[in-house]
Amino acid sequence: LAPGFFPSKMTKGTLAAVGEDNLAARAPLMRLGDDEDLKGAALLFASDAGKHITGQVLAVDGGTSALIGG
Repeated sequence: LAPGFFPSKMTKGTLAAVGEDNLAARAPLMRLGDDEDLKGAALLFASDAGKHITGQVLAVDGGTSALIGG
């Protein structure tokens, strides 16, 4: 999994400096990700639903990588 920007202990300083609303406004889905977004993607890879998926990196970034060419 390749998570985009998620509120966390590591990003607390950036959120304080830039603002969560400002960051969310730049994302195609107009929001930041949360733990449920990551859990769903991890469940796909860990379950039978993903049993034929191999060697892939899934961007969980709300579409941001599509805008910046990720």
